[in-house]
Amino acid sequence: MSFSRAFITGIGGFAGSHLAEALIREQNRVEGTVLPGESTENIGHLLPHLTLHPTDIRSRGSLAEAVRKAQPDVVYHLAATSSVSEGERDPAGTMEVNVTGTLHLLEAIRAEAAGARLVYVSSSEVYGKVLPEENPVGEDRPEAPVHAYGLSKVLAERVVRFYQRCHGISAVILRPFNHIGPRQSDQFVCPSFVKQLVWIECGRAEPVLHVGNLDPVRDFTDVRDMVKAYRLAAEHCKSGSLYNVASGEGVSIADLLGEILSLINASVEVRQDPDRVRKTEIPLLTGNAAAFRQTTGWQRQFELRDSLKGMLAYWRQQAADQPAG
Repeated sequence: MSFSRAFITGIGGFAGSHLAEALIREQNRVEGTVLPGESTENIGHLLPHLTLHPTDIRSRGSLAEAVRKAQPDVVYHLAATSSVSEGERDPAGTMEVNVTGTLHLLEAIRAEAAGARLVYVSSSEVYGKVLPEENPVGEDRPEAPVHAYGLSKVLAERVVRFYQRCHGISAVILRPFNHIGPRQSDQFVCPSFVKQLVWIECGRAEPVLHVGNLDPVRDFTDVRDMVKAYRLAAEHCKSGSLYNVASGEGVSIADLLGEILSLINASVEVRQDPDRVRKTEIPLLTGNAAAFRQTTGWQRQFELRDSLKGMLAYWRQQAADQPAG
């Protein structure tokens, strides 16, 4: 199955910008939603090749109009409140964006682009706390989210399955594990470390790195490999299917930090900040993506160190572009 008219919700975000880049490189027509007034910095270099729809997915009418104009044959749903901490601060708002926004998108597809394939990007956070011996986690593990963000993704999956089953929407659900790379917000652990260290490296901050809990183990995949998975899912996965996308390898946050420090030209003190320690921390979470690899042929191309070098280059450029002071 091949597609040529792609519609990406949240196209201006971290993964959305990388997905748009890849689709344009493959000669697809690409359109997508950005929040009204949202920065387009991540996709500035792509703007001559994109059609943007300033749309809040919480607005049913506006979203339906965007889908009607775009007439996509594939929809990648990435727009979401994606921060666990934001979900804790505003659970109702997180549900409105992640669940109601998904419902609005499905209604828009049903009414305006009924033949389109939907790739819904969920999250590994739906699994919740997992015992060490239960890793790597397979798709058959029951969902047991421990925070509002994870719950919102479980509920949105239910909505997608309902529309696939009852209204014939062609939909695939993916559960990506942690993905990293250039343009990721410093709300997340890896870019937080990198940004702080780059600011220290160029003399803009005291040589103290503020961290949370360094013990958790996570499964990291480069964002370029992750968006390749999204495209392969659209082309090769059956409607109604659900897959993990993960490296299958666990890396502790402490080891991640050690890798970053080995690439930095600065000596720093590492200091734990209680405000950065999550109350609902999951100690160990890695994913089994064997089914997805078998179905699509997906393989990782970028190692962890490649991702970190790319992030360092990005944040060094950010520092160079911002006036000191």
